[in-house]
Amino acid sequence: MNLYGFFEDIKNYIKKADLAENIDILTSTHSECDDFMATSGSYFKDRTTAKRICNEYLNLYDSLNKLKCITNIVSNYKECSKFLNYWINFKLRESMHNGDDSFCTVYNALDSQITFNSLYDISVNFIYDINKDDFYKMNILYRLYKKYTDIDGILENADDMVKRTLLSYSTACCTDYLEAKYICNDGNDDDSNNSQFCTQLKKFEKTYESLYDTEIGRNPEYMNYFKKLSECKNTNVTSTALIGTTVGLIPLMVGLYKVK
Repeated sequence: MNLYGFFEDIKNYIKKADLAENIDILTSTHSECDDFMATSGSYFKDRTTAKRICNEYLNLYDSLNKLKCITNIVSNYKECSKFLNYWINFKLRESMHNGDDSFCTVYNALDSQITFNSLYDISVNFIYDINKDDFYKMNILYRLYKKYTDIDGILENADDMVKRTLLSYSTACCTDYLEAKYICNDGNDDDSNNSQFCTQLKKFEKTYESLYDTEIGRNPEYMNYFKKLSECKNTNVTSTALIGTTVGLIPLMVGLYKVK
């Protein structure tokens, strides 16, 4: 199975995630999320984060479900289902104490509040605990595409706004990009999952290069503030990459199953 397949449409998913995360909680809140905060808030660094993530999760599920691409059928495991799985892994694991170890417990608590609720029609048996190594590399790709969408978005603003932020955004890509390049060039590209990751990295490179065909390439002044990927300096990324990918050596029970 291609774990990284959802990156084929990641720009669209990022937009939907941003919308789900920015809906006013005062106008779009769910009582089940209050219950989730009451029962599982102690797992989080901030109890109120539990309620916020729950509401965002329901909003994102609803948005993706309208595309009719959410499914529990393994043989028809659509890419947006994989994205929703990545998104909830990321949100929970970054927000909790001992996020990697507590994910299953907390997600099950969230699932018990909303699954089979007639108001939401949600049954998400495709959610599972993503392997740490894959999760680490998915985070790199997601951050790269998020920075790309930030750059693409500011081009619609006034000239002074572009100049102030273009260098900052494009420079911010370098750390993740260099780390990704190191992972793909360390001689382990024969590994199937690493190959999936590196294939998606190559696609990102082409996507990023498409920015040259926008106002950035047509306006020489913008080019002075835009750092190309080829201009990223190869600083000491070895230790970071090794720390990140080595965690994947820890055996994990992973599969397409509902977390138990």
